[in-house]
Amino acid sequence: MAGSYVGLDIGSNLIKVLEARGGNGRLEVTALGVENTPREAFDNGVILDAKLLGQTVKQLMKKAGISSSQTVSAAASTASVVVRVVDMPPVNDSELAEQIRWETERQVPFPMSDVVMDYQKIERPEGDGGGQNIEVLLAVAQQEFIDQHVEVLQAAGLKPKYIDVVPLAAGRALLDIGPESSQPAGHTVVVVNIGAASTEIGIFRDKLIAYPRSVAMGGENMTRAIADAMQVDMETAEKYKCDLGEVMFDQAAMHTSGDQAGFADFSSGGFMDFGSSPSGPTSPSGSTSPSGPMSGPMGTPSGRMPFDFSNPTPPGSAETPETPPATPFDFSAGGSQETPPADTQEAALPAHSEGAQNLPVHVPQPADAQNEQLRVQVFNAIAPMVSELLQEIRRSVEYYRSRIGDAPVHEMLLIGGGSKLKRLDEFIQAEMGIPTRIANPLQNVQVSSKNYSHDYLMEIAPLFPVSLGLAAYDLIGAPAAARKRKK
Repeated sequence: MAGSYVGLDIGSNLIKVLEARGGNGRLEVTALGVENTPREAFDNGVILDAKLLGQTVKQLMKKAGISSSQTVSAAASTASVVVRVVDMPPVNDSELAEQIRWETERQVPFPMSDVVMDYQKIERPEGDGGGQNIEVLLAVAQQEFIDQHVEVLQAAGLKPKYIDVVPLAAGRALLDIGPESSQPAGHTVVVVNIGAASTEIGIFRDKLIAYPRSVAMGGENMTRAIADAMQVDMETAEKYKCDLGEVMFDQAAMHTSGDQAGFADFSSGGFMDFGSSPSGPTSPSGSTSPSGPMSGPMGTPSGRMPFDFSNPTPPGSAETPETPPATPFDFSAGGSQETPPADTQEAALPAHSEGAQNLPVHVPQPADAQNEQLRVQVFNAIAPMVSELLQEIRRSVEYYRSRIGDAPVHEMLLIGGGSKLKRLDEFIQAEMGIPTRIANPLQNVQVSSKNYSHDYLMEIAPLFPVSLGLAAYDLIGAPAAARKRKK
């Protein structure tokens, strides 16, 4: 479907927004931007001030030069959103609806009277195995969180089209966009999205989601560990992590007990559709309808499961004052970053601050010996977090393989701000024996945005898979007619 859409990804630390347009088999990114998430408005997946958060999004879009208002956003909250792939008996659609309700009550820690949910049967290339269990993708969110999320979009002056979930958006950007590649049946990819407060692990087989999991740990855990170990504030600790953070293999070996967990001996969830159809199962203020799942195959290989929202409240139109340009922020992890040209620095990334009392701290450039000592100190501080991350990835892969008969995993893609930790990809590959790399979601699209240089875009690209996947929701894959629900 041709058109122009905004993909909005609100994280605990950063808001990422991207505008894309498409048609005739091509996808173009026309604008993108990133801004610090105001802690007083959104913290660890909880919306504290929807109006302030919406105003921040609106200002970011203006600064990035985004003109479109049709928006696909992500419902991202470890506290309020659950995404599962569940095994169900092979039953007809009406029976499946009843089974799903029972399964939701069993798997989801929210009262059924207070949730928005949808589900989709996953159509595997190999079929259902002749009467074997079927796989169903289930997405459930607390109604209050969704209502607040919609309020944020309205405060930003946006027109919500869908609300999707993070694993599907990331998979769409990394697996569905780009030149077709011949892959053997069963090709399996692990996508690890390392955010500030949480890490999303998605395992995809034949480009279809097979196992999503959310882990309540991320880059902020590492920053906090550095702050505690080195007795510095969080801003200085973040600077140390970006400039000096690195997985040091020689130091890791000193703390390794020889078991599979690496150096574990250190002491230290689209799933909502805002279309005009009146037959959708939910509304911003209504309850879930028993109308059942949408029929037919999933719209794109990574899957789509929209909710239909009838008569959404018109978005707010109040203008908000323009804010002054932000200070550029260094997202590199011990490597070099090309600073945007002087005439484009207004759109550059903002500096992070824990509060007004914490002024930016300049980390001195010590002599080589001191620098090496600092690097060791930083690594020793973050090593338990790296070990824990490795163990959570390993547990996810082993659980997935135990469910499907010990099948191989072919590659691992790292995304998110935490993926920039230097040599993390090398370390995971060495420990897991799975080819691992930092993914670049922008490499297979045309980027016409002029806000950043090419090299700088490549440096920050791992931040944008979710927002790109959201914006591409209706621009790639099967037409919307193929995703209509059964009447």
